[in-house]
Amino acid sequence: MATILPSIRTLFLGTALICCASTAFAQVPNSDPYDSLFVTRETASTEQPAIRPGLVTAAAQMPTAPIQPRTEIRQTPRGLMPALYAGNIALQVMDTHSTFRALDAGMVESNPVMQWTTDHPVAFVSMKAAATATTILVAEKIRKKYPWRAALFMAGVNTAYALIVSHNYRAPTR
Repeated sequence: MATILPSIRTLFLGTALICCASTAFAQVPNSDPYDSLFVTRETASTEQPAIRPGLVTAAAQMPTAPIQPRTEIRQTPRGLMPALYAGNIALQVMDTHSTFRALDAGMVESNPVMQWTTDHPVAFVSMKAAATATTILVAEKIRKKYPWRAALFMAGVNTAYALIVSHNYRAPTR
């Protein structure tokens, strides 16, 4: 496998971080997760804050609609995630093939983690299978709470592997 440009690497890592980002919650003993979004000042006195009467009557005259909390999670389209998983598997197979093809052409594996496996094809294929399984398991873990972020994560991973595969196939053959 050839060297990945720093800009591509940054784009891949940035996409992964954005997809995996989660909101941070402070340790507030309250069941409402949105309380920490508002800045409130606790008053020491028992006096009511001064409110202009015009605002009170205007607020009282406004029609109110009950606010329904949104409990359902927006799901991705039905076949999207399996298609992304199949694409990841196909790209890993193509990456394995293109890497062996580039190695046969005299190129050298530039990934230091995978360099030692180039002499042992079974280990190389095992590492690729483990990477594929781990990526899919991480996406499934993300999908349970954030389905669209999981889809973006898989799209980012597939894009990065597509760039790697296209680079490997551009290597000259003997």
